[in-house]
Parts: sequence; C-alpha cells; structure tokens
Amino acid sequence: MTRVLHVTEAMSSGVLSLVDSISRRQAEEGAAVDVLFAPRPDTPSDAALRGRFDPRVGLERVSTGSRLRDLHALSTAVTRRAAEVDVVHLHSSYAGAVGRLALRRMLPADRVFYSPHGFAFLRLDVPAPVRHGIRSLERVLARHSTLALTSPSEYTLAETALRPPRAHVLRTGIPSTSVRGQARAVDPDRRPVVGMIGRVTAQKAPWRFASVARALTDRADFLWIGGGSDRDERRWFGDSPVRVTGWVSPARLAELIDTIDVLLFPTLWEGMSLSLIQAQAHGIPAVVSDAIGNRDSVEPGITGFVCADDEELVRATRRLLDDPALRGRMSDAALQWARRGLIDDALGRDSLELYRRSVARDRSGAV
Repeated sequence: MTRVLHVTEAMSSGVLSLVDSISRRQAEEGAAVDVLFAPRPDTPSDAALRGRFDPRVGLERVSTGSRLRDLHALSTAVTRRAAEVDVVHLHSSYAGAVGRLALRRMLPADRVFYSPHGFAFLRLDVPAPVRHGIRSLERVLARHSTLALTSPSEYTLAETALRPPRAHVLRTGIPSTSVRGQARAVDPDRRPVVGMIGRVTAQKAPWRFASVARALTDRADFLWIGGGSDRDERRWFGDSPVRVTGWVSPARLAELIDTIDVLLFPTLWEGMSLSLIQAQAHGIPAVVSDAIGNRDSVEPGITGFVCADDEELVRATRRLLDDPALRGRMSDAALQWARRGLIDDALGRDSLELYRRSVARDRSGAV
C-alpha cells in the first residue's frame, strides 16, 4: 500500500477542490492518504471539510492564529510526518517552498512532489524584481523535488523557466459523471447571461470582465459567481453592470452555472482552472485569456475562443452573443471535448503509478 501525505497552505477554492479530488481518487485505488494543511481565512470549517473529503482520507489542520507561525508549524509537521509515508505531495507555492526546504535533507527528490497550481512568478500583481526572485528560488528548489504539473502549458513553462531535473504532467479535471448528458438548449429570444466563476482577486482580472460588460451591456446580463473583499468589489466593478453573487454553496454554484450562456474567463495566470473545466463540462462556450492552463482547457474556435488581448475578449464575446447557432455548436463540442480530455477518472491510478516509479527509482539508486 502506497502511503501519501498531501500538504498545502491554500486549503480553499481551486486548490481545495484539486486536493480533494486527488486524495479521493488515490483512496479509491487503495492508497493510505492524509492531508496536512494550514488554513486561510476562507478555508471551510473542519466539519465542512470532513463532510467533503472521502472518509478514508485523514485530515490534519495546523493552525496557530498567525499566517507566519502557521507556515513554521506546517514545516515542523511535515518533518514529523515524513518518516511515516512513501511520498509527500506539496500543493501551492508557500507549501512548496516550506515543504521542500524542510525535506531537502530528509527525503530524496524522487519522493517529494510539488504542484504549484499556478507558479507564483507569473503573478502580475507583484513587482518584477520580486517575480524574478521567486523564479530563482523555484529553480533552486526544483532540484529537491519532482514537479507534477497540471497542464501541458504549465509543463512547457516549467521546462523553459526552471529547467527541472524531474517534471511530469499530471492533468487534473472533473469526474466523468459531472459532464452534462446533452447539449444545452439555446433560446434565441431569451436575454443571454455572460458569467465568470472565481474569487474577486487580481489574478482573475475582474476589471477586464467589467470592461466587457460595459461594452456589451445592451446584449447580455453579466454575472460574477464568487466574491472578494468589499474594497476589491467596489474598486473593480464600481458602477459596472455586473452582478456579484458573493460566496455560494456547491449546490447553488451548480444552479448558477446552468444559467450561464457564455463563460468569460479573462484571468492573468492559472495552473489548470477547475471552474473553466466545469463550465466546459456543462456545455458552456468559453471566451478565455491566453494564459497558462486556459489554453489547455478550450479548443480554440471549437469550444470557445482563446484571446490575446482585451479587444479580442470583447469581439469574441460579442460574436457568441450575436450568434445563437454558434453557441449551440460550441456547446455540443464542449461536451464532447470534456468527455475526451477534461475528466480525472484516472487521476488516482496515474498519480500513484507516477509515485511508484519515482520511489522505485530512489530505492534502486537510479538517476
């Protein structure tokens, strides 16, 4: 039995969904799986997490009340647990840095996996010198781990920017049972809805969404599913014609997704967005920015449009709003694409096989 410890400091939103998915799939394959995490303000309660995760997956919260002390406590806990497992899989940037520094003399790189879920050096909301420093640190720490990248474009970026000695694509997605059974009906007489799913943060470029809404408010309603701070919502949406739902339950999220006719996903950087994948699996044509992960989730011109700049975002969204027949064709194509390329049914098997090959290489002394 393979013993796996997943570690993250980003136990919310997309990372939470991905850690839940991979741990569940691995437990279904017979692995012994634990999740060690430090919470964020938006991390669900222990009771909510326990109700969400597979009952076979162990959950351990490390919390001191201080973000900085939490990271130190997480480092201590990772060191304590490392001897009990075959593989440690680190998720997100802070856990990736803290975990690899803590384990660099305890475990060989073949047994320490790291999934950034969006490299921090892609962040456009921090100064260029800081991004350069983060990339340099990632390049050094790559020697002490095996990178498990969640999309082909993230893998290509890692190969170019970091030159890691060990890197693999471990694509994430959604269960095949989550893919809608048939294409969405298109009512040309109903006012369409353009939607976005995500936190109101700089990464998701809400000002871009608001700009498209102002340009096309005569053609559609604009809905942002998710929330952020009051300050950010006021700053980026202001008096734009965008309705912001705030945080919603998974059940309510599914209901709201079914009201969307076009997904406008203008993010600045990603790893592999489950929100975008989920929309494609609901048969929603997507207009996305040409960011890491986005370009892997949409078939350009077939299930949506991948746009190089803000003007293209407006043009592509207008085209879909003005052509109900095109929306219908892209809806059908999105479902076919989701079934073919966006499901994660084999994630448990594939990830455990990747671990086993690495552990075997470590034990054999192979390079």
